[in-house]
Amino acid sequence: MSTACSRRKLLSRLGAVGLLPFVAACGAAPRPENAPSAGLAKTALLVPLSGPQADLGQTMAKAVWFAEDRRGLLQRAAVFDTGPSPEGAVAAAKQAQAAGADIIVGPLFSNHTAAVLKSGPEPYVITLSNNDQLAAAGAWVFGVTPAQSAGAAARFAAKSGAKTITLRPPPGAFGARSTAALVKAAKASGLTALPPLPAEGSDRALDALLSSNAGQAPDSLYLPAADRRSRSLAKQASAAGIEVIGSVQWADVPAAALKMAGDVRFVGPDPVLFENLSASYRNALGEEMGIISGLAVDAVLLANRLPRARSGQIQMTGGAPMKGLLGPCAFRKDRTCARELAVLQLKDGRVMKVA
Repeated sequence: MSTACSRRKLLSRLGAVGLLPFVAACGAAPRPENAPSAGLAKTALLVPLSGPQADLGQTMAKAVWFAEDRRGLLQRAAVFDTGPSPEGAVAAAKQAQAAGADIIVGPLFSNHTAAVLKSGPEPYVITLSNNDQLAAAGAWVFGVTPAQSAGAAARFAAKSGAKTITLRPPPGAFGARSTAALVKAAKASGLTALPPLPAEGSDRALDALLSSNAGQAPDSLYLPAADRRSRSLAKQASAAGIEVIGSVQWADVPAAALKMAGDVRFVGPDPVLFENLSASYRNALGEEMGIISGLAVDAVLLANRLPRARSGQIQMTGGAPMKGLLGPCAFRKDRTCARELAVLQLKDGRVMKVA
């Protein structure tokens, strides 16, 4: 279904063609060309280079190659196209394995990862999905999970003096996982988790927030989603004196929209390391890198530094945490990722770390 693309050829041609699509930068073929004769790396990145999410997957691949080139690393991540379907992800994983990969970074989506795991790949699978339930199925979960975002938010709220916290979850499975994660994180931080606001509708969301807990408004509001409705509620809540903390999704909200959302703190990446690479990427390629691309960079760099036993077996756990763009990270024995996220805030037009 796909082949690997030369990162140096890609970046040099991107410099010449400006903002033309990824496939055009790689040549006339509908997907990237073969890698040079030096051979493929043992780390493969599986992302959608075609289909509705192609722009995202292409940016992730470019960010990884850019980071490797910028650091002068000898490693080269071979990239394979999952396309839009789980079947495409399985085909990409098989091609990566046939090419010699012993670590697969990706796929990006939960159902794609589940399909790859069911196909029984020999390489380790480091999924970029935020579904930590995939760990039980055999994946090493590297995505920023609801538990990680909620944990950082609850710890910040407690340190700020809050006693109670609630959330407005988005509809669906992500909202359900976010609700469960906040309940657990609140307990760990000594907070009382109040009942969540309704996921659907927003006309009466502020009234419900102000009348919760027998008429006493919560001290803090956690917002897993960063859509327009969530930003509107954030503005109303912060104006009412309620501390608002957003998930890592807020880290990709443009500065102008953040300013309109009021006094909001949000979970996010290391502002120095991430912005350093992001600014260089922006200056070189004329486009934004984004949080998910930063996640892919961290995953590939971590995969490439994992130690090996004398037998050649990769040691997934036990090493020192890597200082990544999204904070220090390392795998636990339960196949989940320990990650220290920062808490950020927009101040004077700049995103700055507040915790």
